[in-house]
Amino acid sequence: MELALYDVPHGYYMTKKVEPDDCSSDRIGWGGDYVTAPELSPILAKTLVRQILTIDEQLGRPAQFTFMEIGAGNGTFAFDFIHECRTISSDFFHRLSYQIVERSSHLQSRQAARLREVGGDWGESHLSWKSSIEEVDSDSVIGVVFSNELVDALPVHRVRMAGQCLHEICVAYKDGRFVECLDHRLSPELMEYIETHKVALSEGQTSELHLAAERWMKHVARLLQRGIVVTVDYGHTRGDYYRSDRKDGTFLCYYRHAISTDPYVRVGEQDMTAHVNFSALASVGTTNGLDFIGLTTMANWLIGLGVEDLVRDQDQESEDVKALAHLLRPHGMGTTFKVLAQRKGMKPFALQGLRYRAFFDDVVSSH
Repeated sequence: MELALYDVPHGYYMTKKVEPDDCSSDRIGWGGDYVTAPELSPILAKTLVRQILTIDEQLGRPAQFTFMEIGAGNGTFAFDFIHECRTISSDFFHRLSYQIVERSSHLQSRQAARLREVGGDWGESHLSWKSSIEEVDSDSVIGVVFSNELVDALPVHRVRMAGQCLHEICVAYKDGRFVECLDHRLSPELMEYIETHKVALSEGQTSELHLAAERWMKHVARLLQRGIVVTVDYGHTRGDYYRSDRKDGTFLCYYRHAISTDPYVRVGEQDMTAHVNFSALASVGTTNGLDFIGLTTMANWLIGLGVEDLVRDQDQESEDVKALAHLLRPHGMGTTFKVLAQRKGMKPFALQGLRYRAFFDDVVSSH
């Protein structure tokens, strides 16, 4: 998964989409392989700005407020966020430092081109890029660390219960093609993850272990001095993730908006994802200095931030209203997508986005 997505120069996210019958070189969007929430509507960015202004007040309106987006795609969210800041709060806009962490040089170029449209002269001193989270100095961020549909694309280990023994699903190359093989010799790191997060599978069940996501969260905790971490993605809490009726796990591939479960075809030309284990993210955050604030659905988050005020006067048949309906859909993005909020170096205060909590009884073991 690491190689297929991030290899230089052949990984999925590291290259342009090059197919003669495609009118777009974007992998994200209606002309690509999948659509993210920012591609549907600027609503996520607009409502988040309102939450950010509250956080800014709680931080004492610092001379520089850093908003760090990790994995910014083609720059659509950043464009909408910066535009909204400029529109509703000149003071905050001029104190804002927008920092992007992006592994792909191709996507960095796309983002820079997109943000020139909204940043102008402001962008020369207020916009910056890093190629990896490891490059960010410890305790350097006062503000917010944000990601949207990033953690689901971090490489996972896949495991299967077979013969009452847990095996790792490994990959071999035979007769000109990739094949799976099972190995019961689990690494100490995998065993620690299994024990820490109480992973228990039924016979024949397949699932995923998220070691890369845990390393990522440790880095996020390290770089934040004071502020909030907001993680948006699709996923489950611990009890739901490994329940016995989820026999095939959550690993999926996306190509031209079609879903498959075969990672061994179109290698480097299709996306690979696995749902996020939010309990694991929250737990590793708490052991690395992040206070768990809450976990809710995207629908509840948007409603808590007053999303209805943004569309109240619009034509109910407008594209914005239709896009919002998609984001709030009970059996779609509205409930599948979750928002995890964590805090560091701040006294507890109410986040409007968590005003309407979804009921999750097993986010972290201590809650």
